Amino acid sequence: MVLSEANKQAIHHVAAEIKLNTAVLGADALARLFEIHHQTKTYFPSFKSYVAADPKVIAHGTKVFEALVKATEHLDDLPHHLDKLAEKHGHELLVDPHNFVLFSDIIVVTLALHLPSFTPATHTAIDKFLEEVAYQLSSMYR
Repeated sequence: MVLSEANKQAIHHVAAEIKLNTAVLGADALARLFEIHHQTKTYFPSFKSYVAADPKVIAHGTKVFEALVKATEHLDDLPHHLDKLAEKHGHELLVDPHNFVLFSDIIVVTLALHLPSFTPATHTAIDKFLEEVAYQLSSMYR
């Protein structure tokens, strides 16, 4: 992944904003994923509801966004940093790798809606970052 210094700064800035509101952002993004891509619900059979106010949606969305914030601290070594998550999703949970791409798109929309500082340049940086995260999380399928 080739990130310019400007990309890295934008990613770190967004990560700092996400950190302040992981529960709201994570729940909103996950609920959007479930609403738009119904097939993703199959990975969460214990959920009673798939809306942003559901406690399980909030908990998992928070977990995802906290993991993304943590990943921004390892931009120069994402493959190593995400190795355990890739193994879990690829071998234990058996998540279809295309769902990472779908969720990345939803995350971008969620951030654009919630963060006033989400400029086109920020969008580009976050898109590059999420593309690499999705690629790395899919790595155990190859």
